[in-house]
Amino acid sequence: MFTKNIVALTAFAALTEQALAFNSHRHLHRRYQADKRDVHVEWVTVWDTVYVDAPGPTQAAQSQAGPKSYPEQHAAEVEQPAVVPTPAPVVNEIKSVLKTPQYAPPPPAPPVPAAPETTLATYVKPPPQPAAPSYPPAAAAPASSYAPPPPAPSAGGAGGSTFSSKRGIAYNDVTLANSLSKQCEKCGWAYNWGSNPQNLDPRLSFVPTLWGPREQFTQNWDSDVQKALGKGAKALFSFNEPDNAGQCNLSPGQAASGHVQYMNKYGGKALIGSPSITNSGQAGQGIQWLKGFMDACNQQPEKCHVDFVNVHWYSPAEQEASLYDHLQKAHEVSGGKPVWLTEFAAVDAAGQPANTPQFLKSVMAKLDKIDYVHAYAPFMCADGKLMNGNSPSDTGMVLAGLA
Repeated sequence: MFTKNIVALTAFAALTEQALAFNSHRHLHRRYQADKRDVHVEWVTVWDTVYVDAPGPTQAAQSQAGPKSYPEQHAAEVEQPAVVPTPAPVVNEIKSVLKTPQYAPPPPAPPVPAAPETTLATYVKPPPQPAAPSYPPAAAAPASSYAPPPPAPSAGGAGGSTFSSKRGIAYNDVTLANSLSKQCEKCGWAYNWGSNPQNLDPRLSFVPTLWGPREQFTQNWDSDVQKALGKGAKALFSFNEPDNAGQCNLSPGQAASGHVQYMNKYGGKALIGSPSITNSGQAGQGIQWLKGFMDACNQQPEKCHVDFVNVHWYSPAEQEASLYDHLQKAHEVSGGKPVWLTEFAAVDAAGQPANTPQFLKSVMAKLDKIDYVHAYAPFMCADGKLMNGNSPSDTGMVLAGLA
């Protein structure tokens, strides 16, 4: 009897400890705890050897009772509850604590340097075409790059300047153009790289420009030209810098074909300018492109009507002499036609037009004396260039003849 009691107590202790382990495991998988359940222990007398881990060293004892299966135990720090000698042992619920790892914030990203300011990007020739380009110092075209044809008479009358003065105003903002016009009595004409004058001061003769042979420019070209002619327009400009990939970008043949289509019809009604060219010395650009255009015009079934050639120039002030060389070559390549210098400026080390009143004063004095130069317009009527706000800058005062 005593032996049976010993065995019973041993079996009860084993069952109690397993019940604790099972409750701990069940807590780790709380989704399986749908409800509370009573523990029903079935006593079975068997002769089997059961090994039980107790808090202290004990001897393995033979047990006559035990559960039918044992849940796998997981390592967990469980405070050993006191054993209550009742059929349904009470086990305190163990709360697990989750530790959230602390992540150090990443180091701040290095500051992104601000993009350098580019003055020319502010001024767009006419929307929506590309911004007016800045040109690095251009190398002079080699002497062998073109063969000047013998002088030929102009297709239209171009004896002397078309206006009371050679000076013109290149603008985007018509308000600034009108402000400069009030100060510049010697300014007789103006253009804005487009075909609509935008309420330009009527004292100035507006020159419509067909920026390129694209629908966005051609769709209003004829109607705008008719309006301009009705208001006394004296000249028309063909395509803007087709030798420049960043501007109109046409081959000489494409330009010749487009010129015949859109410009020839106005021959005799106004003076027609050639497409404007840069002073680039690169192959296929500048003077070389102009020669290709004149050759292509002569090969058209209907030859291009060109009364004057239109040129641009940007280089450092110390290369001023190259400007006059550029003008002379354009005059020769075109067969002796008059030249209009419709964009020009001295550029700084970054290739941006500089506010250089002394340079403009020097150039204007020479341009006024070159008989085949019929018109010129420095780049451009805008704040920071020919204007300071609504008033002429130092360079603008030179153009106006006030400095």
